[in-house]
Amino acid sequence: MPTKQANTRSRRKSPFIIIVVLCVITLLSVFLLRKPKEVLASFHEKGQTYTTYEGVLGERKKITLPDGTPVILNSNTKLLVPADFAKSRTLLLDGEAYFDSAAHPLTVKTNILTMTSTRPAAFKMRCFEAQQGATAYVLSGEVKVSKSYHSKTDDQPEMLGPGNMVLANKEIDLMEKETYHTADMEAWLQDKLVFHDEPFMNAVRKLEEWYSTEIYVEGDVSAAGGINGEFSQAPLTRVLEEIRQTAGFSYKIRKNKVAIDF
Repeated sequence: MPTKQANTRSRRKSPFIIIVVLCVITLLSVFLLRKPKEVLASFHEKGQTYTTYEGVLGERKKITLPDGTPVILNSNTKLLVPADFAKSRTLLLDGEAYFDSAAHPLTVKTNILTMTSTRPAAFKMRCFEAQQGATAYVLSGEVKVSKSYHSKTDDQPEMLGPGNMVLANKEIDLMEKETYHTADMEAWLQDKLVFHDEPFMNAVRKLEEWYSTEIYVEGDVSAAGGINGEFSQAPLTRVLEEIRQTAGFSYKIRKNKVAIDF
């Protein structure tokens, strides 16, 4: 039978054990929360390994696929290339990228849209996993576009040729075929950004589209005036530095987002 002294020692150890257990649980929780989320995890093939290419904030990055296909990655973009790419010919994309592929078929999957070239083609996709919208543009060749998820309303693919595009929104289960001016795509490819007396907020939206970056504006923009300038192959920081001198704002970049303050 345990003595009174032994019972006292047992009771004294209990709070210590509880504290140790709580500390371990806390550390595990922190580790799990900090563990980076895999890009498009639900689209990963079982047992497959991927090489990830990442775009740089406010800049474009050019890479070459194993088959020689040139790719332009926009800011905040991730492209996953499987080890068996030569066989599967399938890529996973989170962000915005341009592909100019002589070899076909080439399939690019996002969480909303899937594009497959049926012959040599040049096309661009924009679809971020954290957003509900997506766009796809074809500059040359022919590309089949379909939804990457099961649709209750319309699962029929669209065939796109030069000058065709698709607008999609997963939240409302929408995918519409439209036309666009290919000159806009060619200007994007030349990486020549031009402002002609552009209202400030219009210029901000243009920068968001051009660099695939979220920009938040605080304060009164009325005194900023029109934005003017031409920028060739310029990173976002250089553009911001130049226009802030006339518009009169300060900015900070935090976690792949830009905050502008007047």
